[in-house]
Amino acid sequence: MSEIEAWIRRLPKVELHVHLEGSIRTQTLAELAEKNRVDLPGGVEAVYRFTDFRGFLEAYMRCAACLCEQEDFRRVTYEFLCDEAAQGIRYCEVFLSSMQHLRRDLDFRCIMEGIRAGYEAARAEHGIRMGVIFDHGRQFGVEAGRRVLEQALATRAYGVIGLSIGGDEEQGPPEAFAEIFAQARAAGLHLTAHAGEVCGPESIWGAIRALGVRRIGHGIRAVEDPELLRYLRQEGISLDVCPTSNLRTGVVSDLREHPVRRLFDAGVPITLSSDDPALFQTSLVREYLLLVEHRGFTPEEIWQVARNGVRASFLPEEEKAALEMELQEVWGAGLPPVPPSPTATSEG
Repeated sequence: MSEIEAWIRRLPKVELHVHLEGSIRTQTLAELAEKNRVDLPGGVEAVYRFTDFRGFLEAYMRCAACLCEQEDFRRVTYEFLCDEAAQGIRYCEVFLSSMQHLRRDLDFRCIMEGIRAGYEAARAEHGIRMGVIFDHGRQFGVEAGRRVLEQALATRAYGVIGLSIGGDEEQGPPEAFAEIFAQARAAGLHLTAHAGEVCGPESIWGAIRALGVRRIGHGIRAVEDPELLRYLRQEGISLDVCPTSNLRTGVVSDLREHPVRRLFDAGVPITLSSDDPALFQTSLVREYLLLVEHRGFTPEEIWQVARNGVRASFLPEEEKAALEMELQEVWGAGLPPVPPSPTATSEG
């Protein structure tokens, strides 16, 4: 293990953009598929062979279909959080693709009881914290979104903290979900939205103006609009950037050209996440290493990205302050040397 990787692992980190259904260990997925009699054409390994965003969505739905019982949700939550804790992650906000389960008539209280049990076991062992965000796929429509909000409000006692829209960005503009988000805000839920991944800057503007979110999932196409970049910087609206996800879904063709560097240099408060670590065969530590190796991020800049994550989280302010204090202690202990990065550029 390199010195920079060891240091990244020691950083007290948060992960704000990660989907439970895309985080199932390969062996666990195979066992759940067999137990629940879910057909995976070509076997479990074929699930990971996709080359574009539509292929990814199909793979994601197959993974979600393997979760059928309360124990399934307990197991995958526990294993996911153990994997997170092993990377030095102190807190994560995990998306649950709610409509994938509602359309199969699964009992959401049973789902959330399973997730809560897995969380409590992992927290007892590792001290990791978690909040659950119900993520609604645009492709299921507005009426389905109302059902998702109802379930989110009904299961808040199990750790549901927020609402998001995701899925196929081309299948529903943010404006269509404005009323649902207004109701969620009035009820005290935190809000975020996937935008500016497949669609352009107008999708990000829509999420900000119509939905009132202050955190955008992905958002990398903001680089196409200088006015939007200025607005994000001035208003402190953060972007959850997921480089490997963008590469695997075909949103970018080369990590050396990923706009994360331009976003950071423009002063946009970016955070870093793995999105669907099992499907994309990555981890949060690996995403940080990619910033170093392919985009020339220094240890100081990596530290700043980690701090952005804490500040953009939906944690209570006192818990944010405690994590920031831990980050300051890491800073005070000294940063590792800047590693050689022959592939890094500051352009693109």
